[in-house]
Amino acid sequence: MTDRLQLSRRQLLWAGAMGTGALLLPGCSSDNGSPSASATGPYARPGADATGTVTISNWGDPKDQAVYKAAGDRFKARYPKVTVHDNFTPITTWTEYVNKLVSQAAAGQTPDIINIAIEGIRLLLAKKLVQPLDTYVSRDPDGAKLTGGVDKPLLDGLSLDGKLYFLPNTWNAMLIYYNTKMFDAAGIQRPGDDWTWDDFLGIAQQLTTGSGGSKVYGFGIPYFNFGLTPWFYSNGTSQLNDDWTKSNLTDPKMVESVTFVRDLVTKHSVSPQPKGADPYQLFPAGKVAMTGAGHWVVGDFATAGFKDYDVLPWPKKTTKATVYGVSGFGISPSSKNPDLAWEYVKELAGPQTQADWVKIGAANPALRSAAETPEFTSFPTSAKLYYDTITYAKPVAAPTVFNVLDPAIGRLMDEVMAGADPAAALQKADKEVADAFATQ
Repeated sequence: MTDRLQLSRRQLLWAGAMGTGALLLPGCSSDNGSPSASATGPYARPGADATGTVTISNWGDPKDQAVYKAAGDRFKARYPKVTVHDNFTPITTWTEYVNKLVSQAAAGQTPDIINIAIEGIRLLLAKKLVQPLDTYVSRDPDGAKLTGGVDKPLLDGLSLDGKLYFLPNTWNAMLIYYNTKMFDAAGIQRPGDDWTWDDFLGIAQQLTTGSGGSKVYGFGIPYFNFGLTPWFYSNGTSQLNDDWTKSNLTDPKMVESVTFVRDLVTKHSVSPQPKGADPYQLFPAGKVAMTGAGHWVVGDFATAGFKDYDVLPWPKKTTKATVYGVSGFGISPSSKNPDLAWEYVKELAGPQTQADWVKIGAANPALRSAAETPEFTSFPTSAKLYYDTITYAKPVAAPTVFNVLDPAIGRLMDEVMAGADPAAALQKADKEVADAFATQ
């Protein structure tokens, strides 16, 4: 490979390597349900001669923008008299994106449709910037068909208190990527899907060779909160309690998990120091034999001509588990054209848009039918795992104080990698997160 893979905006966002920002969104005066959304009886789709304006707040990179434009064109073909404003933001941080929403809301210009990932959902719901979609889904067979084609955990990730607020768009879960040529050269067979931390460490040690600038490591650490979370979940713990209302960072299993990750670098020497070492450049360059990622790297690997890899479930300590994140489209309760917004949302989350995600090799499509097409499952060999992980994956911990939790994880890991005691670093981060919960 001659071209270095660059960390795209999509990768940055799915990685969750940044916070949502310390933001105070303005409250909404709506009762969290427009008359149309709270109506009963069969849903009456707007006629082709409907007029109005629909605005959408969108994010991503140029490939994403092309997919959304195609969906907008299909919507316009159905509703030629409707004006669509796609406020697309080529963002690199959630802070940037949510700041834009804040400015719009403060100016009384909240978009009709908001596209956001799970990391920002609790914050938006706390400020009532989106309305429940359940009445649309229950009254509209098309909506029911879309949600019926999505596995329940993805819907749960976009729900709160039993209400669905976003129609799923795309999602990712962390898997282990391994270099098939390097495994073959070392005489290592693909481990079973129930492999353990001990199995992983043994294989990483076998694949670590050389020294100095020519050293090849067994594993490149995905060094961000989302990428580190599978080590917590597979050890039966998490950064937060079950309902995301309290910090759990001082749990002994968290200490054990952070220590294990540290030891990959400082004790076993099977991973390079992660600060500044991009695993998504090192892996295709043959400098690390394994790393962790979601489906988001597939398109870039293909562009770079790198095909010598397959995927595995995350190894387990006490339980088989990994982390997932999901994004979706919600409708503002202040929308003046909620039914048109609903029609647009269905197009944005519909089968054709899902097929387009498969074509560009981005995240997993939300519809299982799209993830079962030959285009999605043909490569790598174990591509079915991308969607099947949802049967045992858990959502990324995304509380209303995600803007504090996410960077706190990054700081504590930096301290640990620099020599700090894991328990002490976790206790420091625990206080920071606990204080944020207490003052929200």
